[in-house]
This record gives sequence, structure tokens and C-alpha cells, in this order.
Amino acid sequence: MIQKTTKTLLSVLLAILLLVFPSRLCAQAKRALVIGLGEQEDVRWNKINGDKDVDYVKAMLMGVGYKDITALVNKQATKAAIVSEFGKLAERCHSGDVIYIHFSGHGQQVTDLNGDEEDGWDEAWIPYDAYVEYGDMDKGEKHLVDDEINVLLYAIRDKIGDEGALLVVVDACHSG
Repeated sequence: MIQKTTKTLLSVLLAILLLVFPSRLCAQAKRALVIGLGEQEDVRWNKINGDKDVDYVKAMLMGVGYKDITALVNKQATKAAIVSEFGKLAERCHSGDVIYIHFSGHGQQVTDLNGDEEDGWDEAWIPYDAYVEYGDMDKGEKHLVDDEINVLLYAIRDKIGDEGALLVVVDACHSG
């Protein structure tokens, strides 16, 4: 049942991609970063199946002509690896490219350290090596907070310009 629901959701997403970006899907380079987590270094995280989404998303993207697809799954999806792959993706981007970024995993609200959030909380993606609670293994630096994601996305946006398209899909609670 879960696989059928996932396939249905991906079919809907594919239809949206084709409706929103019909001409762009045929002309420019299509690049993607797909991140899926179903395991965490800290076993206190509840079990989820974001890693199972990766193959479905890749198949959907290949079906519409994406060839430059990088996937980070479970242990590969550390914060350092995610940030590194965002940087590599930005380096490969050119004006007019179509970019798809997908994150399936845990999200979490964390204390806003720079005061830019009215509610006092930043939203964060949870990489493989981020811990539920701050401690010796992670004092919060392994969470990928919205302020950091913003910088990573703008680096890509700057490279693809107004002619490019950037679609970000996040399947994570509390991720904003």
C-alpha cells in the first residue's frame, strides 16, 4: 500500500513538473540532487522510510530526461556530504538549467541563533549524522538549518539565472 501511494504521489509530481516547466524540460540541462534517509546514526530517531523514495524519484526524473542525478542515501547523507553535493551541483549549473532537489527524511525545529525567526525557531533537515538532542556527538552543528539551505539554494539560483528553474521538494516534518 505504501509503495502504491508513493508511486501515485510521484506520478502527480511528474505531472506537475510537466505542466509547470514544459518547454524548459526539453531545452536546458536537467540536474538533480536526491537525498533519502531511512536510517540515522542516532538510533533514537523514529524509523522512517525516506530512503525508499530515492529509487522512485530517480525513475521519475529519468523519465523526463534527467541524466545528471546525484543520490545520497542513509550513511552517504551526512551534513558534510549534503553540503558538498550542493556545492558540486552549483558548480555544474549553467544559465537556463532545470534543477530538482529532493529531501526525504526527518525535520526538526532548532533554536534560532541569529534572531531572524519571529517564533524563535529555525527549521532543519536532519542528515544521517545529526542527533535528536544536543550532546557530545552533536551540539547542533550537524543539523542543516533553513538559513544554511537558503545559502546553498541561492548559489544554484544565481548560476541558473532567470531562464532556469529550481524545484525543491521536502518530505520532512518541521522542515519549513
